[in-house]
Amino acid sequence: MNQKQKILLGLLVILAIALAYRLTNPFEQETVDRLTYTRATKVAPAKDAGAAPHQAEVRLDLLRSPPQKTVSIQRDPFRPPSVPKPAGEDKPAPQAPEARPKSDREKIQEHFQRFKTFGSYRHGDTIYLFLQRGKQVLVASRGDRIDGKYDITEVTEKSATISAKGLSTPLKIDFDEL
Repeated sequence: MNQKQKILLGLLVILAIALAYRLTNPFEQETVDRLTYTRATKVAPAKDAGAAPHQAEVRLDLLRSPPQKTVSIQRDPFRPPSVPKPAGEDKPAPQAPEARPKSDREKIQEHFQRFKTFGSYRHGDTIYLFLQRGKQVLVASRGDRIDGKYDITEVTEKSATISAKGLSTPLKIDFDEL
């Protein structure tokens, strides 16, 4: 008999003893005819003569007209603090010259500037490009779609060719230059 079997046998003997004791000595809750507990403090009798002395008084006047708040809010934690302007800054700030609207190519290039490449993997004819954007890691290959709107048409070790809606010609993005 090995160590585990000895332990199991010992536990079974203890279980059998516990069951035999419980069956021969069943637990019964004690009952009393009359409760004898008295409160340490005296309860004032209710104003209503017909109410029993053990019932609490319900003050409906507080529900109908609650007391007015005496506390005023000094600072709202959900609103940013207002910064007073210096005396000489009542004039509006000069307007910056309006920037020309960005083309779709520039918008896509700005979007992909957040990406960094940290390697590639070639398996047969397929090249997998490992891209990182913040804490997100993407594995991109030919035929994949990034962010639901950019299709990857070609992949090399350090660049990708992107086509998107609104682009007349595919855009080549070199991740080493970013």
